[in-house]
Amino acid sequence: MSPIVRSLPPHLVQLCYDYVLAVATGDNATTARLTPEVELLPGLQPAITELIVFAVTALPQDTEPCANPIRQWATHAPTAATPGIARTTTHYVGQILADAPTDVIRTLQELRDEQVERARAMVPAVVALPR
Repeated sequence: MSPIVRSLPPHLVQLCYDYVLAVATGDNATTARLTPEVELLPGLQPAITELIVFAVTALPQDTEPCANPIRQWATHAPTAATPGIARTTTHYVGQILADAPTDVIRTLQELRDEQVERARAMVPAVVALPR
């Protein structure tokens, strides 16, 4: 898993999931409000996508997830990639992780809550590292 995933602060995890949820629910006002922030951090959405996809698809010998094309898309065309990655993530969750197509939003919310908690748990560990 890439280093960016392990070091994401809770507020960035929350931001990205909130953006994905806004796109998934068709909440255009929230999407428009969050888009500039998400586009400023082109590695953010690929990192969150890694959290979702890599956990499900990684084989024991894998050292790097298959997110490289997504990272490249986000880096080279953030304006086009931002909503596209959100829709792709939502589609993946609906096809692979959700119990039923109607559970996509609930599943995304559960993933967000879980990942924000993990990020919060990492903050003390990162702060406590010797310098």
